[in-house]
Amino acid sequence: MKKYYSLTTFLTFGVFSILTTFYFPYLNQEIGLNLNEVSKVVSIGALFTLIFQPILSNKFSRSENKNKFIIFYLLLVFIAIIGLMILNKDFTILYAPIYGGALGSLAGIFEVYIEELCIKSKYEFSDIRKWGSIGYAIIVFISGIIINKFGYKILHIIALIMVMTMISIILFNFKENIEIKKSKNDFKFIDLFKNKNIILLIIVVFLGMGSYMGLDFAYSSYLVDIVGDVNIANEIYSSSISFRVLIEFLSFIIIYRYLTDSNSKKCLLIALIIAALKILMFSTGNVILIVIGDQLHGIMYSLYLSFLFKYLRDILSNEIIATSFAVLSVLSTGGSNFIYPTIYSFIQGILGYFGMYFSGFILIMISVIIFFIFLPNPKKS
Repeated sequence: MKKYYSLTTFLTFGVFSILTTFYFPYLNQEIGLNLNEVSKVVSIGALFTLIFQPILSNKFSRSENKNKFIIFYLLLVFIAIIGLMILNKDFTILYAPIYGGALGSLAGIFEVYIEELCIKSKYEFSDIRKWGSIGYAIIVFISGIIINKFGYKILHIIALIMVMTMISIILFNFKENIEIKKSKNDFKFIDLFKNKNIILLIIVVFLGMGSYMGLDFAYSSYLVDIVGDVNIANEIYSSSISFRVLIEFLSFIIIYRYLTDSNSKKCLLIALIIAALKILMFSTGNVILIVIGDQLHGIMYSLYLSFLFKYLRDILSNEIIATSFAVLSVLSTGGSNFIYPTIYSFIQGILGYFGMYFSGFILIMISVIIFFIFLPNPKKS
């Protein structure tokens, strides 16, 4: 089963790379929205990710047949991608809730799905998740070439083919793992917010990873502004992102082989500090430093994702781990994109890109301080 878990993870994050990495330039270059309009559309979509990802995660956790749930969800993703293909400027605001609710939740839900299957099959999560990184890297790199030669429509058709391939693999090859019994416990969603550590983690993730992820919307526009040529900027953008995810893939391998038993809090602290360093390098406005800084994402994200799961297991009881991860995941993606693009575009309009990125650096460092001082060391209760 390991090869099928790896293959579906590869395809899932390949599709996710198309839907997220190229969503901002698609709105800007193909649909014709300016940076301010893009930030509004992204914020609305993120609001619906913020609403629907916890709902979908809750439905998923309560579902006895989780493979069936994922198949129906992927069919919804398929339909939403078709909507993305026929989108025009007049309907971007109306489509944003569909994008946020259906497409923005893809990675978060699938990560919880694969993590549960890994536990059930006694695989290390990082050993499977690394294939998501390499899928992201390869598809991003290929996508940049496809966009320049054939346009965005062909890219979206490829995404549709990949979704159908994923559905087929799960339908025909995940038979042993279709039935997963519901956990019988009295835990309610509202109980999550009675846990002091979860409240602190929510603050840390929103200020740290949230502000970090919330800057993604500006990257392609930033490169165009610096380079002055859309095609060259797109080539730098796709190459930079694909290479950084290749580094992410290699980082997952290193974590699996050498760092599995490392202190989860220390590793998360290192991840947040690396995130701050990347944003600081972006603030320089130097293309070389920006691209080098972007590669730090690969190291940071593999550390963050692998040890967030481990840290949650270290400080929380088992029945609330999946829900906790879903909440933290949506805060670092949907929550960040709901709040931060509007704030950052406002700052950029007044202080320029330097002011925007330096503000992000300050927020991440605040999260580092809170995490270091107030959250516990990993000791299983």
